Amino acid sequence: MPQSVHDHVGAFVLPLPSTAARDVALSSKSHFCGHVVIGDGSGRGAVAGVPPRVVQVESYLELCWCLCLSVRADIADLREQMQFDWFDEDGEVHPHYFDLFVTRTDGTRIACAIRPTAWIGGKFGRKMPRIAAQARAGRFADDVRLLTDADLDPVELHNAWLLHGVREADPMADEAAARVLADMSGTASLAELVTRTGCGAAGFRALLRLIRWGQLRPIHHERITSATVAYKGSNL
Repeated sequence: MPQSVHDHVGAFVLPLPSTAARDVALSSKSHFCGHVVIGDGSGRGAVAGVPPRVVQVESYLELCWCLCLSVRADIADLREQMQFDWFDEDGEVHPHYFDLFVTRTDGTRIACAIRPTAWIGGKFGRKMPRIAAQARAGRFADDVRLLTDADLDPVELHNAWLLHGVREADPMADEAAARVLADMSGTASLAELVTRTGCGAAGFRALLRLIRWGQLRPIHHERITSATVAYKGSNL
């Protein structure tokens, strides 16, 4: 029997499925919704130990927060639409679906509700404190956070989109970047490091992957460009 394409090195492999407790709409005439693949490799398996996974989002704000959280160094796992059953003042039980649920590298679990600033009042504002208190008391999560558009850091968001776009490995460029990193001491601009790789634009993308994995770290909190100065990270 001939081998499946999945048996060949570098063959396309589907990302892990969504872990959502409920599915979001595939399309809508009234608001943004869709799927995004997070993790490393993006369809060709894990590159840096974080397998690609489908995450469902039902607003552009959720997508932005998903990308930002997915590339933070202290986030070990990210899930979406996690169900928590809470009870109201009459004792009636209702399901609440947290938009994102993250686990930090220290094991702390944080349930996240994501809403535009303009939508945090009204019914949501009245019931959310009760839901949060029950989630903490029931050890569903160690903490509950409300994430809004006002909390988004535009620099972090820009870099998250940039790093999200370079998930796919390029073996030759990645090997060249790894050699440059191994020989690196002190600081250097990404433009200098690209020259050392000898891989041009592919070398720049490979260096961005090293930043994504924490092996190369920008000195300043800024939008990452070729002028960004970086140093060797500690998690090598």
